Amino acid sequence: MYTELKKLSERPKVFSVYTADTLWTDPHLANQMLQTHLSQDTALASRPIEAIDRVVDWIERSFGLDGASVCDLGCGPGLYANRYAKRGAIVHGLDFSCNSIDYARTHAPSNAGPVTYLVADYLKDPLPENQDLVTLIYCDLCPLSAVQRQTLLAKILQALAPGGKFIFDVFSTRAFEGINEGVVFGRNLMGGFWSANDYFAFQHTFRYDHEAVSLDHFTVIEKDRTWDVYNWLKHFSQEEIQRELKQAGFGSIEFTEGFGVDCSDETTFGVVASA
Repeated sequence: MYTELKKLSERPKVFSVYTADTLWTDPHLANQMLQTHLSQDTALASRPIEAIDRVVDWIERSFGLDGASVCDLGCGPGLYANRYAKRGAIVHGLDFSCNSIDYARTHAPSNAGPVTYLVADYLKDPLPENQDLVTLIYCDLCPLSAVQRQTLLAKILQALAPGGKFIFDVFSTRAFEGINEGVVFGRNLMGGFWSANDYFAFQHTFRYDHEAVSLDHFTVIEKDRTWDVYNWLKHFSQEEIQRELKQAGFGSIEFTEGFGVDCSDETTFGVVASA
């Protein structure tokens, strides 16, 4: 028992293990993630609907959506993409969760701009070309390693039309300051989120100060199996994200506090990068 617990508490190397697909492809977890996206009681997976509406309003005011080609990466259940289509955009939504894409397709608006939903991994699969806007909203860049980020940024730059804009947000180093290391253990931890079966679970939270990366490592122990989920989050300064975008070949880079959403806590900031 001691040996097993000691192994569970070991600090892995930064981004040495990647399990993001588990959250979105395991049937139970995919449904849990969808419900978390849609819930108005938590902001763990998505902003509240009022905040999403303000973000879309900001994008429309700033760049125009009517007739624009827009690609929404990690679109989930279409909370942004369907709103882009309602404003007249020609939309492609990409996500590797079949569950979320099915929901997005079912709720795609009629009498709106065309919206195409694709089950795809934006790190591996081709992106639609000649896009006026590419969006990656609610800090979806942050779970990616430096190599993954450069791969994705290169693909986005190639997908954008000349003068096109990449619109995204990230967690800030201010958010990183509020993270504390610790361990949580419980039976059916997080209210049965991790499995429909009875289970025990550990959550180990680690800080990597030099890289401004945090990790929540979940170990789920069921009767017949033990498995892990690693939730990595990179936190950025404006100087750091600007350096990565320039390295990828983007042109002008602008920062915004939050696309019209109140971000007075400075835990996130928005970025607009031009092709």
